[in-house]
Amino acid sequence: MTVLRYYRSMILPTPALLHGFLGFSRRGPIVYFRGVAQALRQAGIVPLVPEVPAAGTVAERAEALARQLFRSDSSTFALVAHSMGGLDARHLIAYLDPDRRVKSLVTVGTPHRGTPVATAILDSRGLAVALIRRIGKPGLRDLTPEVREAEQIPDRADVRYTSYAGCRPLVELPLWLQPFARVIPTANDGLVPVDSARWGEFHGVLRTDHVEFVGWSLGLPSTRVARPFDHLSFWIRAVAEAMQAAQGKTD
Repeated sequence: MTVLRYYRSMILPTPALLHGFLGFSRRGPIVYFRGVAQALRQAGIVPLVPEVPAAGTVAERAEALARQLFRSDSSTFALVAHSMGGLDARHLIAYLDPDRRVKSLVTVGTPHRGTPVATAILDSRGLAVALIRRIGKPGLRDLTPEVREAEQIPDRADVRYTSYAGCRPLVELPLWLQPFARVIPTANDGLVPVDSARWGEFHGVLRTDHVEFVGWSLGLPSTRVARPFDHLSFWIRAVAEAMQAAQGKTD
């Protein structure tokens, strides 16, 4: 390792983007965080984008995440996670980071207290969700409110936790998301309740659905309902916030 590389690793935390349930880093030309890594690089930030088992349990995904992150010689990490990735990160921070290298976590649409959608998919016998249930059962179980209540993950005092939630009225959601949203009795982003997404310092509810958060806007564009959501600006801001928090800085 060069002196310059060592110096940089001591000064700047390494940011990492963590994908959600059934997610991936890249499949051919398709990336989970649509255009985000490129936008960050243009802003002078080079993120890690690790890939973990798409339908694994929180523990399995966190172990895979730890192996990938801690190969790096960076002394400090700033994690920014979408959906289930936030649970993976919290598990890693609590149980798999003995050197305390992770210093901040920003979660985006993470079901910290679970989501009724996971329970509905596991209990449903409809053909529409049969494939999701077959592929994703281990992960789905960990996303139910019952399991999240029973298997709570403690926070670490030296880590700064912040969060964002998304929300759109039912009529603004893409048609494929509306049946899932109806399962949730409170405000939600189509898959995750707003109340479940709150963790640590809550930075607000944004007008976006769950997949629109990462750049996949599957509803009709409309200035009236602010679709598509400006996800690139959001992720640049969220990553910058995580890096500042990892350095002990606040705005």
